[in-house]
Amino acid sequence: MENLKSIDRGKGVFSSFSTDNVKKWTEIVEEGYPEFAGQFQLFGYDWLGRCFGIDLRDDFKENVLMFEIGTGDVLEISSSFCDFLNEEIPLYSDACLALAFYDEWLQETKKVVEYGRCIGYKIPLFLGGEDVIVNLEDSDMEVYWYIVSEIKKRSE
Repeated sequence: MENLKSIDRGKGVFSSFSTDNVKKWTEIVEEGYPEFAGQFQLFGYDWLGRCFGIDLRDDFKENVLMFEIGTGDVLEISSSFCDFLNEEIPLYSDACLALAFYDEWLQETKKVVEYGRCIGYKIPLFLGGEDVIVNLEDSDMEVYWYIVSEIKKRSE
């Protein structure tokens, strides 16, 4: 795969929630993952619409949670908020942000991800969808989370 121009790299890969959007997005994530209600503090999301928050549960204090609506999973990242931003993202961007997959998306579509949008799965992985470019589409992130959360609830 060719290297992308440095100006293209990073656009839309990770965004922090605006102060005005934290409350709204906390409610949206809690709707999709009610077992985590009141147990996290959101701070950002990635190009796949995965939301990241600080774990507030006593046993996991200050680790980072990744709410992966496309898979239906929640991953616990053993890293503090500061370490996540300063070490995990720069050193392990492929593991935590699927950077190689983003590069593949960008090469194929030439579309960067705008704030408030994500590249969601047409068929969520928890329903047997494949983790491939042809199963992805540009979506309004709020609409994507609402639809996939409803599907997730009905499939449980």
